[in-house]
Amino acid sequence: MESIAKFPIREIISKDYRSALVFRAFGIDFCCIGDLTLQEACVRKNLDQKDLVEKLEEAFALPDEEINDFHSWPLNRLSNYIETKYHGLIRERVPVIQKFLKQIVKVHGTFEPNLKKVKSLFDQSTSELLDHMQREELIIFPFIRKIVAGGKSKDLLLGPSFQNVKETIFSLMKEHDQEGEYLEEIRSLTNNYSPPDYACNTYKVAFALLKEFEISMHQHIHLERDILFPGAIQLENQSSIIRN
Repeated sequence: MESIAKFPIREIISKDYRSALVFRAFGIDFCCIGDLTLQEACVRKNLDQKDLVEKLEEAFALPDEEINDFHSWPLNRLSNYIETKYHGLIRERVPVIQKFLKQIVKVHGTFEPNLKKVKSLFDQSTSELLDHMQREELIIFPFIRKIVAGGKSKDLLLGPSFQNVKETIFSLMKEHDQEGEYLEEIRSLTNNYSPPDYACNTYKVAFALLKEFEISMHQHIHLERDILFPGAIQLENQSSIIRN
């Protein structure tokens, strides 16, 4: 199992998503440093590599009937899953979290300036995220569904600028990196979503929702960046060969 240290973080997560929870517990954010190997991430974070590997082994040994082999899914099924589960959850949770953050900033913001920064970061990140999801739903997901159904990419108008699929996906992936940075900063400002001892229930719920949101976003980004988007590029390449 020690050889796992030589694999990139994203590759480990792709093989078994339970590893994501272990990485998160060790403060390894695979949105931002997922291209590093486990060994490199441990060096950067000053972590005990042996301890991390042992925790991964324990996670992999646990039975989990809900693990899905997303790599084996047809891309149209995966895009539908992402849109229904993750995009739907984001649109449901964002206004709720914003409401809670607004309340705790109003009560505690004067004495806790970090809360204002958290609210500002969350508002900025989710505004960009909602636009990001809309472009996925209007451009990438329809492309995938039509190609899988037997269409040709030349028949797809990719938005008003007529960007090709690769250009759109590369742009979306850069935005994933930015989202990862927002999440990391929010986690840092909230002390890993740990409310102070005097926190009221509103305060505690706000932090709990932020933590849940980050965990969901990590899996969401992983499915798109490491499985769906590479698959879409491959589909686009194959359809280009057919056209030529």
